[in-house]
Amino acid sequence: FLVHQQELTNDGRAIGVLRYGKSFDDSALYEQQGGVHFLYDEPRMIGSIEHDMVGLALNWAETSIAGSRDEYNFEIFYRLPLFPDVDTTFSYQYVVDPALTRDIDDSHVFSLRLRTIF
Repeated sequence: FLVHQQELTNDGRAIGVLRYGKSFDDSALYEQQGGVHFLYDEPRMIGSIEHDMVGLALNWAETSIAGSRDEYNFEIFYRLPLFPDVDTTFSYQYVVDPALTRDIDDSHVFSLRLRTIF
């Protein structure tokens, strides 16, 4: 994977991220992946919660499985602290052309994730 992360504002709250990854010799499910992400730290969306974050992402993936198609997705998320060292993230993804099926042209995915730092 190659990742370039760039602060977009002087205070460092707005961040742009570019990602690209490639596998070789069918060693992974995805042959290639790429993404463009925008993150905004402490957006002040819900009062003055500290250490929360909102993000947007556009992603693309090509699998190493013959006959599959390229997959694209758009994601929006909001992450906020739940307890000390535990964050929760609410996420919505719109997936276009899921790679491993031709029976579905698009899909909506909602998720709730927990993240801890130690």
